[in-house]
Amino acid sequence: MDASIRVRGVLGGVAAKRMDVPMTPELLARLGQCMVDSFAKEAKKDFAKRGWSGEAQDGSAPIWDSFSYKIRGKKTVEIVSTFPYIDQLVGEDTDPYKMTWLTQEEKERKPSKFPLTPKEKKLGMKRGGRVSDGGRLPLVVPLKDKSGTVVFRTAPLTLADAWVHPGIARFTFVQRAARQGREQCIAIIKQEVLSTIVRGLSK
Repeated sequence: MDASIRVRGVLGGVAAKRMDVPMTPELLARLGQCMVDSFAKEAKKDFAKRGWSGEAQDGSAPIWDSFSYKIRGKKTVEIVSTFPYIDQLVGEDTDPYKMTWLTQEEKERKPSKFPLTPKEKKLGMKRGGRVSDGGRLPLVVPLKDKSGTVVFRTAPLTLADAWVHPGIARFTFVQRAARQGREQCIAIIKQEVLSTIVRGLSK
């Protein structure tokens, strides 16, 4: 996965041109930070509503700390995120689907896709070994129940019996964050207009 995923591009030059404000690197930086703050705030709201922790599975920053901005050219601010799978979270709704990769059959067919567990390493097993000939242990998956307790369950035997993921309703924080962030950015630009006028009068 890329180090960052593009979430939203903000064209600061359009609003600034209408108000006759020079788009300086300093102003672009202020607009970028404004948008980052908006994304962090709205992401935290959405994850709290769903009861999700917001912590990244790969150990990187939680979603509300994953946002940053990049300045592209002279007029564009781009918001990026290091949060895993954010492109899926902010995409279309995901229908329920079978998790065929979490089955004994899948581990038997493609053992190299499954890292060795601590116990398998202790037993001296090889990643390419198969469960059927004793070269690997059956697939056990850690799951979190409704109370938040982690339980270990043996994966289903076949692809046909795979667990069904309930799907994910699309997160809407990106749209809200972009809208509210733009409003705040316009306020910053208006403030810059006023400052420019004041500086002009004082000369």
